[in-house]
Amino acid sequence: MPRFHFDVRYGRQDWSDDADGVELRDAPEARNQAFALARGLAKDHIDGNREISVRVRDGRPEPVLTLRLALSVEDRV
Repeated sequence: MPRFHFDVRYGRQDWSDDADGVELRDAPEARNQAFALARGLAKDHIDGNREISVRVRDGRPEPVLTLRLALSVEDRV
C-alpha cells in the first residue's frame, strides 16, 4: 500500500510536515482522511479570519491534494 503524508498549516505559518505518514489503500482514501483531519483540526483551532490547510503527499514532489478551510467573520455588533 502507498504511504501518504498529511502536512498541516495554520494561517500563513510554515507547513508542519508529516514525516511518518500512513499507509492507505489509494488516493481517494487519502482524500477522505484529509477531510477528516481538517474537520478535527477546525473544531479546536479555527477562529475568526483563520485558515487551516492540509497538504497530502505520496512521496512525489507535488502534493496529490491540498485542502484549505477558511473562516471569515463579519461582526456588525
